Amino acid sequence: MSEYVIEMLNITKRFPGIVANDNITLQLKKGEIHALLGENGAGKSTTLKAISNICKPYRGKVLIQGKPVKKYKSGELFDHLLAMLPQDPQSLFVKKTVREDLEEMLRGKDEEKKSRIEKVAETCHISHLLEHHPYDLSGGEQQRAALAKVLLTDPKILLLDEPTKGIYNFFKLEFAEILKDLKKQGVTIIMVSHDVEFCAKYADLVSMF
Repeated sequence: MSEYVIEMLNITKRFPGIVANDNITLQLKKGEIHALLGENGAGKSTTLKAISNICKPYRGKVLIQGKPVKKYKSGELFDHLLAMLPQDPQSLFVKKTVREDLEEMLRGKDEEKKSRIEKVAETCHISHLLEHHPYDLSGGEQQRAALAKVLLTDPKILLLDEPTKGIYNFFKLEFAEILKDLKKQGVTIIMVSHDVEFCAKYADLVSMF
């Protein structure tokens, strides 16, 4: 097996009149936090979509745990392997309380579900918010609640699209602690961001697009 959890080899992606990715090569090991910085339209989000096989490159290949991403069966990639936190966390909320949104992600006995929800809520610092409506939360609270929902899939790879956008410094510090905890657990993280200071402080590697 490859020593790299994620490999992007000579990736080029074109849209009509635009080259979104031009010969991109990235290699990430287990437990690394890699930040992608750059202007709007530079190809950062396209890179996340290529990793998750949502956007297929014009040229080059993407490997997840040494296996070409295109060879993963439908749904297999997101089954305890890869998860993505979108730029708008509200897009993940469909229930009347945070707890119900988290329960939606789980199967099994009620006691097991309750235990897992309490654990992920503690990890994401939202234990006191479980009975709140997701839309009543602040921006930082919504971001952490959405992350908790994503983490219930037990991903080995976490893709984050502008995770600190619109949140206050206090919540950034809490979010940073969550990322450090996930890193200790061996989760590999790629985050797209415009937040240069946050990425410089907490990412292991930074790529400028």
